[in-house]
Amino acid sequence: MTEDEWLTLNAGLMLNYVEQNCNPSPRKLRLLATVYARFLETQPEYADSKHVAHLGDEIVDGGRTLEELWDQSIRGWGYDGDWAIANLVLTDGRIGNTIRMHLAGIKKSTPDSVTRGIEVQQHCAVLRPYILCILDNPFRPVAFDPAWRTSDVVALAQGIYADRAFDRMPILADALQEAGCDNTDVLTHCRADTVHARGCWVVDGVLGKA
Repeated sequence: MTEDEWLTLNAGLMLNYVEQNCNPSPRKLRLLATVYARFLETQPEYADSKHVAHLGDEIVDGGRTLEELWDQSIRGWGYDGDWAIANLVLTDGRIGNTIRMHLAGIKKSTPDSVTRGIEVQQHCAVLRPYILCILDNPFRPVAFDPAWRTSDVVALAQGIYADRAFDRMPILADALQEAGCDNTDVLTHCRADTVHARGCWVVDGVLGKA
C-alpha cells in the first residue's frame, strides 16, 4: 500500500493497516480509544452514561491496572452504554480491533441504511484526525534528534501533555525550530489547524514516550 492509498481509507481501515504493519504501542491505542470514548459520551444515545472515558487515562498515566478499574469502577453497572464505552478504554487485547468492532456495531444497531451510513461516516470523521495525531503517518516516520530536546522544548511538551494545552502547539513549533528542528512534518503538525490529543506523536517524540 502507498501513502496516497492509505490516506484515502476510512478510519477503520487506516487503523487496521497501522495495527498490522507498524506495531503501535498499547498505550497509543488506548489513548486513541479514550479520545473516541469521550466523543461517544457527547452523543445522545449515551446521555445517561456515567462518563467513564477518563478510565483510559487512569491506566496510561495514573498507574491503575485494568483489574483494579474493572473491579472498583464497573462492578454492578446496568446501563449498556457504560459497558460499551468502558470496553473501548479497558479492553485487554487488540484495542484497535475493539474500536473497529464498535464501528461495526453501529451498522448492526441502526436499522435505517441512510442513517446508519451517516452515523458511521460521522464516527470515522471524528477518528481520522486523531489517528493522524496519535499514530502518525506510517509512511513518514520521524527520528527525533536529541539536540531538539532543549530544556525549553521539553518543558513546553510536558506542560502541553499534562494540561492538554494543545493551543500551545505553535509555540512548541517555534521552540523546536530554535533548537534546530527543520523537519517539515514536525513543524507542520504543530502549526496545523487540526485536533490534538494526549499521545500526539510530536509531543510524545519530544518526551520519549512510545
